[in-house]
Amino acid sequence: MFRSASQVCTGEAERQESLRLASSIAVGNGYLTPLRRRKSTVAISDIPPASKLPLCLPFVSDAASTELRKCIVRAQLQNDVVLVNIPNDNIKKQLVRNRLYHRQCITNQCVVCPYGKEGDCSQTGVIYQIQCLKCNALYIGETGRVLSVRIKEHLASKRRGSLVSALGKHKHDDHNGEDFNVMCTILAYEPDISARKVLEAFWISVRNPKMNNRNECLSITNDFLSFIPHCEL
Repeated sequence: MFRSASQVCTGEAERQESLRLASSIAVGNGYLTPLRRRKSTVAISDIPPASKLPLCLPFVSDAASTELRKCIVRAQLQNDVVLVNIPNDNIKKQLVRNRLYHRQCITNQCVVCPYGKEGDCSQTGVIYQIQCLKCNALYIGETGRVLSVRIKEHLASKRRGSLVSALGKHKHDDHNGEDFNVMCTILAYEPDISARKVLEAFWISVRNPKMNNRNECLSITNDFLSFIPHCEL
């Protein structure tokens, strides 16, 4: 009877009221009802969640999360562990990530997609390589923005002949101010900026691009030099 009274209710207040009524009925029929020690009521302590060890698990359902919390209480770990549900991708995220826009070239006179895959110019979080089609000199960089936006900045500095930019300096020093065409390819994808900086340094160290600054990424490369053979660059 007590089990049924406990299971038919969803809220804690309703469950307590149902158990109280069941206890009254049992007493009225001559049954003795022993005191019930509920660990779940004492499980909620004043220990802040931030000081507990997070148990991170993918969210399946409310029922599954409830059972997991009961397991934590039964193991008497409620003061040490807090359940953290990791949400699954919802429909909006799936649609945004897979939208057709990400598979289309979005740039006029694109210098990226013809040398890779359709839509490469719309990618973000990449390590990229620019190659001079006149002398094959290379430049390697990274960006967290849309690649086509960064390439447009490179091409604009080349047209201006800016000596503080890689392509502008290459135009002045190696081609006597004459313009040159370029192609761009994606070397790697990495959304995390710190990891992307390290990968950029690895590629610069391996390919030794002529248009890059000689001292660029030198300290990062030296720190991680032993890992380069494992990167399959």
